[in-house]
Amino acid sequence: MIPMRGSRPGGYTRQSQLCFLTFVVHAALFLAQVPLPSFCIDTSHTTLITSSPDQNKGGDFIQFNNDPEHVVDNYNLSIEYFCSNPCVVGVEVLASSELKTAVHIFRKRWKHVKPFRITRTRTVQLRFPSVMVYREDFFIRHSIIVQSVMLRAWIVHSHNYNHSTGYRDGYQQAVNKTYSILKSLPPYQRPFKKHNKCLQWGAKLMWRLTENRINQCPHETDAVEILSFPHACTGERYGVVKTFYSFNNSDFEKTRIQQVGDPRFTLSIWMYFLNSCKHASCAIVHHISPNNTYGTPLVLLTETGDITIQARCVSGQDSAFRAHVKLSMRRWHRLDLSVDRTMVTFTVVSLEDMKETVQTFRYQFVNRLHFDDTAGYFILGGSKYMPSIEGFYGPVKYYRLEARQGSAIVNPLSPKRTMEELDIHYQRCEDVKRITTGFLQILKQNRPVQENRTCKSYYVHLKNTYGEQSVCEGLPWTHEKQRKYQRLFDLLQMMGPDLLSGSGSSEMTLEFGKKVFEMVSERLSDWEGDHVLSSLVPSLQISSCCGYHRASYYLAVMYETGLRVPVNYLQGHVYGLVGAQGDESLALMHLGYKHIQGFDGYPLDYDLSYSYYINIGKQTLQDRWEVQETQAYVESVRLTDETALKFHTNENSDLYQFLNLQAKRGDLDSQKTLARMLFWGQNGVSKNVTAAAKWYARSALEMEDPQAMYDLAIILFKGQGVKKNKTFALQLMKKAAKKGSVQALNGLGWYYHTFKADLVTATRYFEKAAQNESSAAFFNLGIFYLNGLYPGKSGQNQTAAFELFLKAAVDGHFDAVIECSQFYATGQLSTVSRDPEMAAKMAKEISEQNGNLGYVVKMALDAYMERSWSEAFLHYLVAAEAGMEVAQSNIAYMCEEWPELGQSYFTTDDCEWRYYNRLVNQHFPPNRAYLKMGDYFYYGLENHSRNIKLSIAMYANAASAGDSQAFFNLASLVEEGHRIPIRILKHLQIDRAVWSDNLTVALKLYERCRYDDPEELISPCSLAWFRVQLQIIWKRIMNDPIQSSVAYVVGTIFFSALVTFWVHWIIHETSANTTVRPQITVSSSDVADTHEAEPPGIQEADERAWWFSLLWSRVIQTPLQRHPSIGDWSITLLGICVCSMCVVVMMHLL
Repeated sequence: MIPMRGSRPGGYTRQSQLCFLTFVVHAALFLAQVPLPSFCIDTSHTTLITSSPDQNKGGDFIQFNNDPEHVVDNYNLSIEYFCSNPCVVGVEVLASSELKTAVHIFRKRWKHVKPFRITRTRTVQLRFPSVMVYREDFFIRHSIIVQSVMLRAWIVHSHNYNHSTGYRDGYQQAVNKTYSILKSLPPYQRPFKKHNKCLQWGAKLMWRLTENRINQCPHETDAVEILSFPHACTGERYGVVKTFYSFNNSDFEKTRIQQVGDPRFTLSIWMYFLNSCKHASCAIVHHISPNNTYGTPLVLLTETGDITIQARCVSGQDSAFRAHVKLSMRRWHRLDLSVDRTMVTFTVVSLEDMKETVQTFRYQFVNRLHFDDTAGYFILGGSKYMPSIEGFYGPVKYYRLEARQGSAIVNPLSPKRTMEELDIHYQRCEDVKRITTGFLQILKQNRPVQENRTCKSYYVHLKNTYGEQSVCEGLPWTHEKQRKYQRLFDLLQMMGPDLLSGSGSSEMTLEFGKKVFEMVSERLSDWEGDHVLSSLVPSLQISSCCGYHRASYYLAVMYETGLRVPVNYLQGHVYGLVGAQGDESLALMHLGYKHIQGFDGYPLDYDLSYSYYINIGKQTLQDRWEVQETQAYVESVRLTDETALKFHTNENSDLYQFLNLQAKRGDLDSQKTLARMLFWGQNGVSKNVTAAAKWYARSALEMEDPQAMYDLAIILFKGQGVKKNKTFALQLMKKAAKKGSVQALNGLGWYYHTFKADLVTATRYFEKAAQNESSAAFFNLGIFYLNGLYPGKSGQNQTAAFELFLKAAVDGHFDAVIECSQFYATGQLSTVSRDPEMAAKMAKEISEQNGNLGYVVKMALDAYMERSWSEAFLHYLVAAEAGMEVAQSNIAYMCEEWPELGQSYFTTDDCEWRYYNRLVNQHFPPNRAYLKMGDYFYYGLENHSRNIKLSIAMYANAASAGDSQAFFNLASLVEEGHRIPIRILKHLQIDRAVWSDNLTVALKLYERCRYDDPEELISPCSLAWFRVQLQIIWKRIMNDPIQSSVAYVVGTIFFSALVTFWVHWIIHETSANTTVRPQITVSSSDVADTHEAEPPGIQEADERAWWFSLLWSRVIQTPLQRHPSIGDWSITLLGICVCSMCVVVMMHLL
């Protein structure tokens, strides 16, 4: 049904409005005594109502004497009726809700045979479902909203009544009928039902706490904010993929479906154009339908600067028009596309010097348009079908159900500061480029520029000599520009003469920017330069403006990390976007990483992240087979891995020379290792494809190794480092296949497809390789299915292609991973749901194999091996901010080992925290990062407070990966009295029966620690486990009265026996060492004199010693001397007690 013009999605629903109108019509028709239509719209059950006959005429009649106004349960309804013949009387109630109409909720019928022809009255008790009469309570969990209720009664003569159909046809066959419309109260106005049941107090309490809660539908609007953060477009075939789903709101969804053939929508896009379109057309936004054709809308920028808008008609044909607009470069423009059925309004709002200029174009399509935004997907920018514009996207707003214009479109330019700074940057860069180009042109024409920025030549000198005034062409800069860009002029004077070999001005400008960056990077890597980093920012800005966007990325890193400059996320965002728009690989990875994590002020947006990662991922697939000086194989060497560091070498190292010697002697493994290192540039060796080809040839021809044959054949096919030789390469490939090389089988299929265009033979080889689980063969067969090239299979089969791509991707095939990511990003397969997060993660994995990133990591590792800590730190920092996990791990390690290094570079003291925190947010974080962050949260690190909950979470993540240290730390926290959340215990598979006892939980954790660290028999985990086990045993003994009594007795005996043995040993040792000393006679007078001289304290001490010696000799020494066997008995008792305790412990352990 087509909605009325001007209707809005808010307010009353159309169905409720139509129901009300129908009710009014019913009432009017009833008064007029004519048949009434259905009481609710969209019902297939049509009710015909006739008026009751006049009772005085003696005809059949039926009526309600006390019909209720509202729906009331157990209501006694009085019905008066008159039958002229034997009849059947029926009473029924029908109700309609939002989902169903004319549903019977009550039925009652009876026969009336004798006596008839008299008026009868009967009472019927009406029963209604509780969900439509009472409020929600503990037993009635969901009350329904009823839109209308009809009570009706009828009479059918018995000879006409069809018992097989019953109620279904009874009302239609009635000789007389009546009805009444009942009102249904809203759920919140209904009474509570009195149940004959009792609730437990706990259930009743929980219900009372939630009984007044009003369920609300989630807020939903047709306005969608597609982009809220700028997006950089490089002019290539990559863009932001977006999809839309059906509304949850039924009214919105009905309107959307109705407007598929009569669309009304508005799309508002902010754009910043840097260059005109370099192709026939560049995509601004396009809609790809499920059958991979263009849908509505398709908005293009043509090479002439016009805007083309195309739409798909209901008939299936396409229709388009062109708007001749004036789009200034390096200015923000808002493009508003408003579609109101067949009328299209296109408006361009341009901002220049804070003033708006508006251009409006209108076009009326002849045919009706077709638009279903839930079918297919939308792309902002480029795709595999067409390139994108060069510039930036700003905020993008989409109204799905409304055609808005002018001020009704709410889409401000935000974030405003970022947009303004982008514009300021490019305006400044225009001045830099103009000055640089002019300066270099002057130098190229041998017109030196002096300190006062004036030109002079030999002819000028002659004219001045003869008194004529000098005439000089005007320079392309003013004195104000000279003062403003003083640093630029200084750099041009210093480097300008070395740049005159360039053929064009743009080439010389780019070379100038590169040289400036190289100069700055050298100073950044210098330990002495850490105090002047902020002074290098203007030089980096100049390099960025000259088009060398590695400098843009460095500026983004400096501002976002506080690298000797105050942290400024605004400037960091600007330079990150500038670098990404300039197609700088590290900047693209930087933005992709920040959007996939939502760090440093970047919004979390997987679609934006994927748009950057897919760009660098496709570049990685192309660059990995090319030899470039600034690219290297990505090696994941951690500075904490001493074994990997030992294998990092170079051409002059002992390891390399040893491999070279072994390879020359004919060692096959050494030859293959050396060839691999040289071909990919691994283990610190520079990439040298020519040298690698020689070793591959030696292994293949002399040793006849099938793997070397395959590698050499590929090199000969592609001519990498050697001259192309397809014939010899094919011979090697076939020979390798005969020797059992699965890769060679796939290589033969590639040869017949690429060079012979023989799809049948190629498929046969691919299938043979696929039977041997070749990931490359899976990928190639998937390509055949995707492009409809599979022999014997008609048309494309994307489902089969995706399944094969997925098999290859699991084995790490780069191209297959990228293909799978595109399926996840678009959701174009019905069997594969759209998952932009998975797509971004897959593209990220391939992007991190990019050769430019590998070169940076290689330089960092080389500098580290040469003990150049400052240079290594800088390179690792650059790679870490691009999201590389190994680089983040290494820089965090360096910050931890050399704190003064991080403090000398960063304005904040959060170096360790920043990068260990980044590590735990990686998709596959190392356990070391979890342990470190757990320690930081436990102890508190400088500017960060202590947080035990987060510490437990970090340790739990490491423990789930099987880290024994993490289990030990969790157990220690439990012993300190901290409780581990139940969800973590479940995740760690700790037995539910021990959750309530912290000591038992600690024991289980220590036990897991022992199992995950089986290398040492006696380890901290095993000792801690034994200690806790003894504590648990002692606790059990103390809780048992009998065992505790026995323990006390045994303990007393043990202690007594131990003391007895000790005393016996002392006596024995004392008697053995005692010797007879000579006695000295002392006169009584001397003794008296001595005693008189002693002070009182000494006398008391001697008295106590005398009593102690008396006690020792009489109570302990004398009995032990008389009974020497007491010592033996004490030893026996000690042994018995020890054995008893061991038996008890073993019993509890077992």
